[in-house]
Amino acid sequence: MQSSARREHEISCAFPKRRARSDAPYQQTMKTKILITAVSSFFILHSAFGFEGRINAVVTHGSRTDALLYTVGTDFLRVEMTATNWPNPVDILDRNSGKLTLLFPNNRSFVHLEPVTENSSQMPPGFPQMSAGLPPGVGPQSPPAGLPAMPNLPQPQGIGPTNLPGMPAMPAMPNMPAPPPMPARPNMPTPPSMPALPNMPPGVGPQSAPGAPAMPAMPNMPAGGGMPAMPAMPMMQPPMMEQMELKATGEKTNLLGFACEQYEIQQRGETMEIWATDQLFPFQPYIQNQPHRFGPRMIEEQWPELVRARKLFPLLATLKFDNGAEHFRFEVTSVTPDKLTAGEEQLFQPPANYFEIQPLPF
Repeated sequence: MQSSARREHEISCAFPKRRARSDAPYQQTMKTKILITAVSSFFILHSAFGFEGRINAVVTHGSRTDALLYTVGTDFLRVEMTATNWPNPVDILDRNSGKLTLLFPNNRSFVHLEPVTENSSQMPPGFPQMSAGLPPGVGPQSPPAGLPAMPNLPQPQGIGPTNLPGMPAMPAMPNMPAPPPMPARPNMPTPPSMPALPNMPPGVGPQSAPGAPAMPAMPNMPAGGGMPAMPAMPMMQPPMMEQMELKATGEKTNLLGFACEQYEIQQRGETMEIWATDQLFPFQPYIQNQPHRFGPRMIEEQWPELVRARKLFPLLATLKFDNGAEHFRFEVTSVTPDKLTAGEEQLFQPPANYFEIQPLPF
């Protein structure tokens, strides 16, 4: 018995029992890992399916300030002013095709605008668009489909207007008599010479003063007569539009919970600073009227295209003169992710009592 007890004591000393650990720290660590995984999955799904919800922004241009509301759906985007004291237009963008629809509540109309690409050739107003190719029936035509092409036939020798195969040669034309010579023109009598003018009395007509130098002779004119040609003036070249470029400064920050990067645009004594993120959707500015396709545009009108081309959305954009005076600002005040209801999906279609109008030709 003593030997058996001693053996058990030796085994227990060689393999001591592990002390029971507390499960509280382990459970806390697992909860933290699960929370991090859930947050990461949310952002992954958010990036995969895109943003859906509402964004409020404020635009200040000079002394005017307007509040904007972005209603973002899965396939459409609605941009409108929140002020109700005036029937302001409403923008509806098809996020898949890029087609823009403008609603005009003042006369209950709407217009569809196709997206304009950078490389599309647009003719100036008043000039018809040139059609590709020649109209049907003009110029060389290809045979209809299914018919073999005509073979190249050899050209027969000696075929012409006066030598056809199987036809007699045309007789030679008889020699026509020469026309009689024209009579010589009679000599016309010479008109009598004009009498010489009498000498002008003294003091009448151009006189030379005694001792005065003679008038200098006129210089010889170049051959061909007339005044010498003026040198050609160089043609004035039309002013070239300065190319704008969105440049990253390398500065980064966090606005409203979104990681943002700073960009700059500089042109003609103005500098625009833009803090934009790639975690939302490509930017779409608020448009009140049909945009013009010709003529120079200010930096306030061009910067949205540069930001949208990078698939960025600005959370803060300011335009200042070189002296530091600010005259334009776009600032997002809130971003609210939210699933739209079935009734709210009707916001992305023109109302039934609206009528369609045609877009402007320019």
